Amino acid sequence: MKVVREPIILSVDDYLRDLIKSKEVGIIHVYKEETGEPEPGPFIDELDLPDPLKETLRRRGISRLYKFQWEAFKSILDGFNTIITAGTGTGKTEAFLLPILHTIYNSRPPKPSALLLYPTKALARDQLQRINDYFGFGVFSSAVYDGDTPRKVRQRISSSPPDILVSNPDMIHVGLVLSPTIKRFLRSVKYIVFDELHVYEGVFGAHVKCIVERIKKFRRRDLPLFIGSSATIGNPKEYAETLFGVDVKVVEGPVRRRGIAYHVMVSAGRLSRWSVTAALAAVLSKLGLRFLVFTDSQQMAELIARIAWRSYGVEVMVHRAGLPVDERKLVETKLRMGEISGVVATPTLELGIDIGYLDAVIMASPPPSYAKYLQRAGRAGRRGRKGYVFMVLADDPIDAYYERNPRRFYEQELPPLYMEPDNEEVVKIHLLALLLQQGRIRRNELKGIWLRIANDLVAEKLAAWIGPYLYPNYRLARKLFLREYMSIRGSGPQVGIYDADTGDLIAYRELPQAVLDLHPEAVYLVNRRVYRSVSIDVEKKIAYVKRLPDDTPFYTRPLYSVDVVDYYVLSSRISSRGIPLSYAWVQLQISVEGYIIRNYWEGEKIGIKKWFDKPITYTYATKALLLKYPEINDWDYMSNAEAFHAIEHALISAARPVCGAALGEMGGISYPSGDIVIYDGAPGGSGLSRLLFERFEKAEEIAYEILSKCDCEDGCPRCIYSPYCGNNNQVLSRRKAEYVLRNILAGKAIVKAKPIVEKYGKPIV
Repeated sequence: MKVVREPIILSVDDYLRDLIKSKEVGIIHVYKEETGEPEPGPFIDELDLPDPLKETLRRRGISRLYKFQWEAFKSILDGFNTIITAGTGTGKTEAFLLPILHTIYNSRPPKPSALLLYPTKALARDQLQRINDYFGFGVFSSAVYDGDTPRKVRQRISSSPPDILVSNPDMIHVGLVLSPTIKRFLRSVKYIVFDELHVYEGVFGAHVKCIVERIKKFRRRDLPLFIGSSATIGNPKEYAETLFGVDVKVVEGPVRRRGIAYHVMVSAGRLSRWSVTAALAAVLSKLGLRFLVFTDSQQMAELIARIAWRSYGVEVMVHRAGLPVDERKLVETKLRMGEISGVVATPTLELGIDIGYLDAVIMASPPPSYAKYLQRAGRAGRRGRKGYVFMVLADDPIDAYYERNPRRFYEQELPPLYMEPDNEEVVKIHLLALLLQQGRIRRNELKGIWLRIANDLVAEKLAAWIGPYLYPNYRLARKLFLREYMSIRGSGPQVGIYDADTGDLIAYRELPQAVLDLHPEAVYLVNRRVYRSVSIDVEKKIAYVKRLPDDTPFYTRPLYSVDVVDYYVLSSRISSRGIPLSYAWVQLQISVEGYIIRNYWEGEKIGIKKWFDKPITYTYATKALLLKYPEINDWDYMSNAEAFHAIEHALISAARPVCGAALGEMGGISYPSGDIVIYDGAPGGSGLSRLLFERFEKAEEIAYEILSKCDCEDGCPRCIYSPYCGNNNQVLSRRKAEYVLRNILAGKAIVKAKPIVEKYGKPIV
């Protein structure tokens, strides 16, 4: 462990080693971050703000603005579409709210209005309370309008619109089709603010981009001013202009507010990261610290909470998507009131929901991107307190990479946000919604993928061409919209999970992941309860599960294969080292052929395999990177297969720091011919594979380091083994993969064939 005199960290290290009783487990690196006050701007008294608003700011302890807040203030008042980037708790809300209130206050009737959009209903309602603190003098009005707003309140909002309406993109999506109140407000709104803009990436970002386009078509002319507020990201201008479709001005603030934070790397050694994370949560609870545990997997969140309770008697609750709203609100309240010491959460609590002060954050693994790390880390130590940020490293290629180079983690660049704007599944939803919204669309307004999807709607009898216009089949289109297209939280259909004994709906899981998680005999966790999947009907989108004993000591992983059924190339290039690369639309078929049973204490060790008589299949379209490496003529079929399968795994691992890909968000297929496919897990594509297509050379370098720096015999969890490998990490060779990449990086290999065209052999996942 790096020498550090901070008593809390020394205590954590001692308690953790004593609890786990393993010399390999413990703190291996500490980075102390000490941040000064952000650069100051003008004093409040110097601003042209209403006196009562100035008094409110003073009451909140704000006597002057930060420089970035003042720059945002001027940019918005000057009429620029503006994006504000700054770290958690640095005052982004004031940066966009003050100029909006200034404009409303100084305008004559009819006064301008603002629409503030948040990614979740919970965050919107949480922020409304903060916004209303500025309205104590009765000059402004505000209201929340979402799916939980009572009918009487909706009627009041409709008859007397507030100055500021707080909502979410989902409500705008539905409201443009079904709500006269939303349409009326959007027709005249002056400002539209997308807060927490960094959340609008991937498939969700593609949905929000389409909603913005629908707002612009609804307004036709005299567009509103678009404002974005975001955590610090790598490509704010480029991404905001992609999302909004207009020029934007970027205002950058500090990454973190003034204070001290200790960033701590914890090694899990050869143990499961989940059991070490649970033990670390128990240690923090023993020390009287309040904390959040972050993991990007719903099932692993459940597992960590279960281990913490059953093994250490520490009650930590779970907060994740797929749980009923009332359960999530109860968890937030208990944490805020201090009734529990910690919560295990997926990114649902990454945002600024008020859960009170926190002493510490535990990350069960390195987050998908450094931007997400900073966002999560920023939840600890606010309000003038020290913050402790623990990150658990285990047997994983990227974990091993950062364990060897800890400073690289804290000094890395912020990766760009990503999306796939031409996601067919997303565009279909919004083109159908636009037809219902407008009644018809002129053919010359539809370009590229929008025109192609229009013809698909016609083929499905959801729309028809009449002269130069596309008209909806109102009966079928409205029925489909109400049944399946009101949700924008993904691109895959949702599978309802039912208790086979009671018939109760207990959760949802999106396809195609549902096929992998809910195949027959799969162990599935919901709110620390253990279930066994009885059956799944992909066509009907229903799965049935039965309770297992709470002390069930094992979990399951699917054994499956993936193959390319069809594809067409969207863009191609040759890498700087001569590797042919293509970004492509692909149609994939997943075949779940069995599963493996593992004891959760042992992590990703061998386990027991079971096979189905008939595989469970699911076919879907997405986007992918196609590439081709040269075969080694002196090697046999199996040796080439081992090399390319290992390179595939290493490239997917490297995509995490290079592209910000979470574990499981990208999958891969390799062929003995040297063809490799790395695809987006989301139907229609998330944009990750396109980012990898653009940043491939950097990923290739990291992949080579992963392969060359490991000291194992010929493959292990710290280099090429993956918990998501469909064939349980068979047909892999680190040494052969290293040999291929070493020659490529040295410029000794030339590939002439195009990817996939000449592929042969059975695909290896």
